[in-house]
Amino acid sequence: MSVEKRKKNYFHNFGNKKQKPFILEPGMKGFLCTCNFSEKECIRDAYKILNEFSDEIYGSDIMKVSDRDNAKLSPGEKDDDINKAEQSDGEDDISTALNKEINKLKAEHLKPVNARRFQVVHTGVKNVVFIRTTLENPVELVSKIVTEMHKTKQQRTRFLLRLLPIEIVCKANMNDIKLKADALLEKYFAQEPKTFSIVFNRHSNKTIRRGDVIEDLADIITKKNPGNKADLKNPELAVIVEVIRGTCLMCVAPDYYKFRKYNLIEICNSKQATNDDKKAVTASSEPEKETECDAMNVEAEESLNEEDTVTEKATDHDAEIND
Repeated sequence: MSVEKRKKNYFHNFGNKKQKPFILEPGMKGFLCTCNFSEKECIRDAYKILNEFSDEIYGSDIMKVSDRDNAKLSPGEKDDDINKAEQSDGEDDISTALNKEINKLKAEHLKPVNARRFQVVHTGVKNVVFIRTTLENPVELVSKIVTEMHKTKQQRTRFLLRLLPIEIVCKANMNDIKLKADALLEKYFAQEPKTFSIVFNRHSNKTIRRGDVIEDLADIITKKNPGNKADLKNPELAVIVEVIRGTCLMCVAPDYYKFRKYNLIEICNSKQATNDDKKAVTASSEPEKETECDAMNVEAEESLNEEDTVTEKATDHDAEIND
């Protein structure tokens, strides 16, 4: 092959290189999503539900193309456009709705990637998706989503399973984890006493040990306020630690077990379970008296057994004296 052909092939291949995906890095905030072998559909579900609830809470952050074009017009041209729009109202509602949706998608596509409210990030682990966000408080958005779904029991996702808010992303070594966790836990555990649990998961990482993380974070929490106590069944706050390859993701999630570990599918399917729990509680209220009586009987039997042992010792002692 000649030198000219090699140069042409080189520049041809250079121009067709794919854009590198965004990689999970320290300093990010966002949402950790899990799925079962359908990552594309999971990302679509996540974008849909996050955009829906974020627009409801914070308002839309998309500057529409039509609005941007109107900003360039003179006041007289704007008035003409308004009059034309008023005359055409009711005639092409469907077409205008479609045009608005198209303009919305175009504006989102033209927006710089760093300025997008939600952007998927490559984690390097199958069935684990991270969506970076520009929001300051991801916990607020996820709390709104899980609370609404728990209230309505309306399933809004099909492929997206768990949706966890991530407040801190740092390097996966114990020094960084303790340093970042200290600042995070200060917000939640320094004021009033709270019950807590620590949930640890790791993906494609064998260097970080579960026991070390739980022990160190528990020490930090107790130092913040000695009144903080561990509760593994129904804690007020759950400290979530997810280690993914060389990064560590952390957040503090309220009502973690009440909302089925933030599994959106389980939240919608938990209606029957809650009804069964209520029935179990009402049914178990009656036998509690029996258990108290049983406890009293056990104490009485123990006291009788003690008396029998005392009398047996006394008779043995008398027998020794008589001998």
